[in-house]
Amino acid sequence: MNIVQSEKSLGSGVSRKLGTPGDWMTSDERRQVISKSLSRGLMILGAHYVLYFATLFGALAPLPIWINVLSAVANGALIGLIFLIGHDTGHASFVPGRNWNRWLTRLAFIPCIHSRSLWDTVHNRIHHSYANLKGYDYVWAPMSKAEYDASSWGRRALERFYRGPLGPLAYYAVEFWLKKLILPTAPEMRGEWKKHLPDTIFVLVVGFGMVAMIGVVGHWLVPTRPLWLVMLVGWVLPYAVWNYLMALSIFLQHNHPKVPWFAEKSEWSFYGGNIRGAAHVDLPWPFSLLRLFSWVMVHNAHHALPSIPIYNLTQAQKMLIEAYGDDIVRYKFTPGSYRAIYKACKLFDYEEKQWTDFEGRPTADPIDMRPSAERVEIVDMSGFTNPTRRDGRGGLRASNARRQMVQDEAAGRLRK
Repeated sequence: MNIVQSEKSLGSGVSRKLGTPGDWMTSDERRQVISKSLSRGLMILGAHYVLYFATLFGALAPLPIWINVLSAVANGALIGLIFLIGHDTGHASFVPGRNWNRWLTRLAFIPCIHSRSLWDTVHNRIHHSYANLKGYDYVWAPMSKAEYDASSWGRRALERFYRGPLGPLAYYAVEFWLKKLILPTAPEMRGEWKKHLPDTIFVLVVGFGMVAMIGVVGHWLVPTRPLWLVMLVGWVLPYAVWNYLMALSIFLQHNHPKVPWFAEKSEWSFYGGNIRGAAHVDLPWPFSLLRLFSWVMVHNAHHALPSIPIYNLTQAQKMLIEAYGDDIVRYKFTPGSYRAIYKACKLFDYEEKQWTDFEGRPTADPIDMRPSAERVEIVDMSGFTNPTRRDGRGGLRASNARRQMVQDEAAGRLRK
């Protein structure tokens, strides 16, 4: 069968849906990569919290100001690393047990002041259900030329700033943290405000209480230091570093000249949104030493199966690359590669599947959404189709119930 048909009708009402976990791993492999360890999870979180408080002390202590600043930058990175643990526990993938994961999420989200339940809605239920689908997924969703031209002067200027080298400083704090996690504006979140209220109150009281304690302890350690300087090195600078790292990592994961976005739900597929719609970013030394950051930048496997613990993602990604090869966008992060990406990825032509600049001029080739014939062979088994891997092992057959379970888990819904 022609590979062009692989995402279209295969006849007799059969519809192809590439990229579900059964396509690229056996049941034994799946059990292995989703295995979780409570002791390992608690040890990782505990170690990062120790480093967080150590760097916070370094930022506030009576030391030369340059040491305070370096400690503040390191503290911002630790906020990001602890957040990544909360991101994993939010998927119920970090340690065994739903309640363990929920309470560890609340604990991990204190330094970044995130509501667990709001995060569950905007990240797990929306972003993971329809990754890279405009109108559903909102994280770094590119404007079309028509949408950009119809925007106000101020909104166009803001979009130009966001998609520049300094844009991540403000993007996450404004477009995600403030609008989605503090003052949610989406109708579905406003309608569920009673559900989100307990977690929101908890994190606001505890989180901003912690911010107040930073001011008190900083002034106690160095009484002669102005309060504004205490807060600058104790909270403002670390929070700015964390916001920049967070926004930058998401941008690199979902914006690339070869990463597609979709305008219509009818053209979206799990394969298009999660296999093709994310990037595998290799971090150079010394950033690769930050293992949690390094692991989460292996992003395709996370989207393909969010129940995989962050510490097993590299193992799962190898299986995914084995199955899909060149369909996986992979590159090494350097200042040059980042510059090339943010210069190319300004607007997106949703009809041509092509990135453009703000004038609508193409900056990259149109993205061919057909799976590579070298990696994919159509196999029709009782109305359930799977790609065959290079080693000849086909995907798993599944009952309707199992298929639904796999798709639900891939969308991050098993925790509900």
